Amino acid sequence: MKLLVFEYATAQGIRDPEILLEGKAMLEALLSDLGKFEPSYLISKKLYGLVNYPNPIILDRDLYSWLSEHANEFDATLFIAPEENMELYKLTCLLESEGVKVMGSTSEAVFICSDKLKTYNVLKGKVPLIETYELDDVKVEEKMVVKPVDGVACQGIKIISSSEELRGVMASSDSQMILQRFVEGEAASASILSNGKTAIPLSLNKQYIRYDGGRLEYDGGLTPFEHEMADDALAVARRAVESIRGLRGYVGVDLILSDKIYVVELNSRITTPYIALRRLMDINLGEAIIEAVGG
Repeated sequence: MKLLVFEYATAQGIRDPEILLEGKAMLEALLSDLGKFEPSYLISKKLYGLVNYPNPIILDRDLYSWLSEHANEFDATLFIAPEENMELYKLTCLLESEGVKVMGSTSEAVFICSDKLKTYNVLKGKVPLIETYELDDVKVEEKMVVKPVDGVACQGIKIISSSEELRGVMASSDSQMILQRFVEGEAASASILSNGKTAIPLSLNKQYIRYDGGRLEYDGGLTPFEHEMADDALAVARRAVESIRGLRGYVGVDLILSDKIYVVELNSRITTPYIALRRLMDINLGEAIIEAVGG
């Protein structure tokens, strides 16, 4: 199998230090785990030398342009990209159209998970969810969370308590936003491996969330997370993944552990806990993803 691996930030040459550091770590983790396949990987010319693995393909142009011309030279691809601006969805569609086997979720599943409101509507009645609204559907009279419909991590998330604050957020943002009821509890995520039908929980992970002037900031995590609700949380996360057709490979499920377990959103891609989890497991996690998706 001729395998292509890439991570969005390092392929596009994004120089934001925080994004680049995480992207580099995730790319190196994948290349290490997938070594037996001798994968080729994409790296921006701006960042050449950042990653020291064999078979680099140096990009001196836009990622989409290169993939449109060369993706069909590969049998399969395993890549990481953000949901923001539908990047993960657009890349998945492009690769599928070129006949490349995507070792991850289908474009249909990615489309749902890239939109928090769509995810909420699909999962309603199947798992416990935090009430989610379009901005015109509710008057803000209690503490609520406003967030971009396609945001990643805690990007663009604010806590508000009035309709006046909501109007201020709307005036300062170009993104489509949604509202969610604020739920006190512990932020966590579940790492799930799925073949598209059956999902297997791998770990529960703690998320450190910092409050900063009404904003939420992601401040790292802990894997694994020992918690009295861990078994139930993993069962809920598994059920959420199995409820969306086409979710395959590694999937992350964000949760709030409170009076009960709430599903916040699903990430149809490899997420940050992969970096730690791969060192803790008795199996090669990268190879397990390939096997789960490719059979």
